[in-house]
Amino acid sequence: MKKILVIGSFMTDLVVQADRFVEEGETLIGNSFGQFTGGKGANQAVAAARLGGHVAMLGELGKDSFGKDQIASMEENGIDHSHVLFTDEASSGIGNPQLDSQGRNRIVVVPGANFKFTPEQLESLEDEIIKSDIIVLQLEIPVETVYKAIKLSNKNGKIVILNPAPAQHLDPHYAPMVDYLTPNEHEVQVLTGIAADTEGHIRNAADALLAQGYKNVLITLGENGSYFKNADTEISIPAFKVQPVDTTAAGDAFVGAFAYSLSNDWDTKKALKYATATSAMAITKMGAQPSLPKKKEVDAFLAKQQTTIQ
Repeated sequence: MKKILVIGSFMTDLVVQADRFVEEGETLIGNSFGQFTGGKGANQAVAAARLGGHVAMLGELGKDSFGKDQIASMEENGIDHSHVLFTDEASSGIGNPQLDSQGRNRIVVVPGANFKFTPEQLESLEDEIIKSDIIVLQLEIPVETVYKAIKLSNKNGKIVILNPAPAQHLDPHYAPMVDYLTPNEHEVQVLTGIAADTEGHIRNAADALLAQGYKNVLITLGENGSYFKNADTEISIPAFKVQPVDTTAAGDAFVGAFAYSLSNDWDTKKALKYATATSAMAITKMGAQPSLPKKKEVDAFLAKQQTTIQ
């Protein structure tokens, strides 16, 4: 099995659930509150690890209780955190998701220590990239650090998965160094200017990203499944029908499961189906990391769905 290195963010999610989203100037009585370890990077690492992946994590935390909770979560999930950094200059990152009765979310993120993780610090940890096979990246750390990670990974012949979230414009110079780009519908529109609202537009958006130099484009479409395209292959995978409770970690579950699938050298269609099932299971529970399923749960879910991974 190939080794997965996630370079990215830690966030503690302070989750508020209410019947609907609050309006401007309004005070709304909510239904519940929860505190969960999260962050796109940490979520993706946990997702891959719970499926059985060999996972390590790089990122930066504050010296506070949130940071301690993140380390405890990584230890509980068997993730190598021996090179995670700590800073005195900022608190650990937090996210504040609001959930409505349909499980839809709106999230405010305060990056904190995540934005203290510099390209120079990452370069000093290049040996961790060299020891790994698959590098998973997101955009909740400084984009210059992400670019450094892409450059170092490409130099060392690693597989690079870039989840371009939160959405922002990216330097096209680095596109040819990315093996898999995994945006959702909103991120696709930011990157291409094309709304992913019809099959034709989704295909056009994928073509635009391929033209920028990305080798493989994997667009996650929520309840509409996912779409994959490269120079030779085009695959659409429908979503599994489940009752959503909290969609916060859906994309992270997908990316972590896709990385795990690649670490097992599964073909693309099998990897996409497995990632889709993992993502579906994640939205049926509250919280980011608490919702991420283990391999036996995903396998049982697929068996129940009478879906064969071939």
